[in-house]
Amino acid sequence: MAVAAVVVALLAALIVADRVAVIHVQGRIAARMEDWGFPVGPQVRIAGFPFLHQLAAGRLSEVVIFAAGKRLGPVQVKRLDVTLYEVRPSRGGNGRTASRLSGTALVGLGGLAEAGGTPRWAVYGGGIPVAAPGFLRDITFSFSALPLAMMVQSVSVTSQGVQLHLAGRNVRFG
Repeated sequence: MAVAAVVVALLAALIVADRVAVIHVQGRIAARMEDWGFPVGPQVRIAGFPFLHQLAAGRLSEVVIFAAGKRLGPVQVKRLDVTLYEVRPSRGGNGRTASRLSGTALVGLGGLAEAGGTPRWAVYGGGIPVAAPGFLRDITFSFSALPLAMMVQSVSVTSQGVQLHLAGRNVRFG
């Protein structure tokens, strides 16, 4: 009976330590991203259990990031949802590398219209982006804020703005 109580107490302590460690690392990642120019701290979730095993192995299986308000070149990103897979320390110890990245960035139509030289009022007609097809066709941006090896895979227009579908392999960051 005493042995079972010790085993249960030990398992409980390990689970608590695991959850405290994951919360701490998620906070550190969010703070680092906020240092990169996000006006509001991003939400970070590290998937997988046990976390301490991933930490000891030096590889996080999946990191999900939700953020808003980041400026990419001349436009403001309304919402950024990114998932990083197999995150490990980069060679040389500077930053991290994700084996694969997928996600989306939502850019408001008003911001795109201003960046393309179209007045904001011309974009919305009763809540419908009436000028969207014309001005979107002619806008070209350099997204120097994107990490190397990350690319815009496709673009779609929604009622909320322009959705950029992001992808990448061996993406270095931080």
